[in-house]
Formats: sequence, structure tokens, C-alpha cells
Amino acid sequence: MAATKRGPARESAPATQRKNRTEPPYNVLLHNDWSNSMTRVVLVLRRVVPGMTFARATGIMLEAHTRGKSVVKSCHRELAELYEERLEAEGLTASVERA
Repeated sequence: MAATKRGPARESAPATQRKNRTEPPYNVLLHNDWSNSMTRVVLVLRRVVPGMTFARATGIMLEAHTRGKSVVKSCHRELAELYEERLEAEGLTASVERA
């Protein structure tokens, strides 16, 4: 019988480092208000959210108008808070909630 050589023992990483943690997504919500025109809401959405199309912005605006609120974007928390701040800086009513 031949003896096998073993290398140095490996230290295992702590459990927190082994897990691939991902933050849950957050929704940026647009709330209906009566102080902004529908056209202005669409224009602000397109200006504040990169890549927002005219059709998507119009759909978000109409849903917020008819249902009271609409999801603008789902993303990580810091980005969601940034979009919320930008929308509110433009005079729209927005909030962030966990998706």
C-alpha cells in the first residue's frame, strides 16, 4: 500500500463570504397627482430614467393616472432611491418599495 501525500489543509471561507448575496430588487413607484399634465409626466419620465421609451413612459403615466400608482423601474435600492429623488425634484410624486 502506498501512502498518499496530502497538501496543507485548506481554510474554508466564513459562511457570509461563501454565500453569493444579492440584494432584493426595489420598485420605483410613480403616484398620480393632479398638479402635472400627462404630457409633462411623460417628458419627465423620459428625461429622468435612461432608456425610457415614449411608449413605456406613456403606459406608466396612464397606469398611474387610472390606478393611482405605477411601477417605473425595478432595480437595486441605491438606484431606485436616485430615480425617486430625480422624479420628486421634477415635481412628480414617487416612492420606493421592496419588489
